[in-house]
Amino acid sequence: MTGEAATKRIRVMIVEDHPDFRALMEVLLNGQSDMKLMAQAGSLAEAHDHAATLKFDVVVLDLNLPDGHGVDLIADFRRSNPDVGVLILSASLDPAGIEKATRLGADEIMDKLAPLEEVLSTVRRLGST
Repeated sequence: MTGEAATKRIRVMIVEDHPDFRALMEVLLNGQSDMKLMAQAGSLAEAHDHAATLKFDVVVLDLNLPDGHGVDLIADFRRSNPDVGVLILSASLDPAGIEKATRLGADEIMDKLAPLEEVLSTVRRLGST
């Protein structure tokens, strides 16, 4: 690979209310040569601000946030960037939440206990479309 294709990095945003999990994801993503963490948010409000001002290829989104439900952000992300990949990564995968996330346009839904390599490969797949 040469030129832009060789240097293109998948731009990622994390929306997660637990600071320790966010920090873990930051280390994980920034340790990948093909990924760049563009933004982090711990709430719906912070994520709205980032969605309005930044471009990213993939959003890693928790469902339960202190000021609402993560799936409520999917439409905002799609409005500002229709091609963004949305990965729900949550410990709260109740059937109603999964159905709502799917209906509103989540591309992939994974449990936080998924193997890290599986999370990374999903981010890569969603970021390359």
